[in-house]
Formats: sequence, structure tokens, C-alpha cells
Amino acid sequence: MRKGAFLFLFVAVSLVMFSVPTFADSVDKATDAMQEGNDIMDQGKDMMDQGKGMMDMEDAQMTEVTITCVQADKGGQLQSLTEFEECTGTMVAVMSDKSAAIVAPAAHSKAMKGGKQTVAGELSGHTRGYVLASSAALGDKGATETVQGAIVCLLPNYEDGSVQPVVASAPCGEKDQHLHVVHTSDGQVYALHGTEEAIKNLENSTDRDNVELQGQIQGEQGAWILYVN
Repeated sequence: MRKGAFLFLFVAVSLVMFSVPTFADSVDKATDAMQEGNDIMDQGKDMMDQGKGMMDMEDAQMTEVTITCVQADKGGQLQSLTEFEECTGTMVAVMSDKSAAIVAPAAHSKAMKGGKQTVAGELSGHTRGYVLASSAALGDKGATETVQGAIVCLLPNYEDGSVQPVVASAPCGEKDQHLHVVHTSDGQVYALHGTEEAIKNLENSTDRDNVELQGQIQGEQGAWILYVN
């Protein structure tokens, strides 16, 4: 009788030991729960970052454009390309509504390829100095610097979405709306932007070669913009 009682007690204790989770099991479950919580927090942060990006582009609209690159060739002459792998000059968006804009520097602008495409951006400026960018990109300007070079008109061809770089021999203010760049002797290309009055003064000037311009520089190689006052 006593042996039977001991056997019953041993079986009962064994069942309890194997049915109750060990301390190690509890720690593992708690660790898994914490990891799941961290994953959810990371997802929430990603959604917040996406939302912030959308806020920066709250005025953005989808626009059909042709992206053209204006850069110097091996001989130092400016050329306009609608097919390129990487633009080392200035990117221009030629729009179907017969307007054109400089593509402002942004994280995605370096990855842009040439040709027809749909882009999201906010147009700012005026008819002779439109810039296509996000609100964040427009506010980030550097210190005032002096740039020396030739003032080049970018005359748009709305049929094929290209622009023709031309150094005007006379004031260009009477021509149709177009953009301008400065081409330096070392091959750098700076898109010109500024107040409408500042751009008009440049257009009415007869000085086109070896001109010194002061302004704030924004961007990086392939997306320089000189804001003149």
C-alpha cells in the first residue's frame, strides 16, 4: 500500500514538472515578445518617415516631363542629352505645357535617367527660372560665392523635350521663356535661379563671356544651382 502511494506521488510530481514552463522558457518567450515589439516600433518609425516625406511634398503634383541633361562634352562644349547614365551638368525638365524647369538637387535626382517620364515635384520661381523640387530641397542654400563663366541660354524644343545651349550675342529678354546656366572654364555647369528682376537684368545684359556672378550655391556635382540676387 505504501509503495503504491509513493508511486502515485512520483507520477504526479513528474507530470507537474513537465507541464509547468521552466524559467528558461519564460525568458525566451519574453525575449520574443520584446523583439516583436521592437519590430512593430521600427515599422511605425518607417511609416512616420514616409509621412514626413509626403508632408515635404504636400504641394507636389505628378507631371509628365522629358528629362534632359546639359553637360560639357570631352571637348568642353555644352551638349543636351535626353539619353544618359549619369548627368554631370544640369538636369532640365521640359514639360508638355511648354515650360521648363531646373531639377533641383535631391536624393532621387542623381538616380534620374533621361527621356520621357512622370515625376513628382513642386514648381517654384517664375517663368524664366522655374525649379522643380521638394519643399525641403528648396530651402537648403549654401554660403555666397562667386562663379565666373559664360552665361548660356537653354532654348527649349517642346517637340522632342530637349534644350539647345546657346551663348547669345545680344540680350535675350525678348525670346520665349527659357532657362540659363553658367558654364565655367573648368567644365562646371551651374543652373541660374533668382528673383525675376535678377534674371531679367542678366537677360538684358550684353556681357555673356567671362562674367562674374555672386550668389548662393546649392546642390552637388550634377545638380548645382546658383541663386543670384
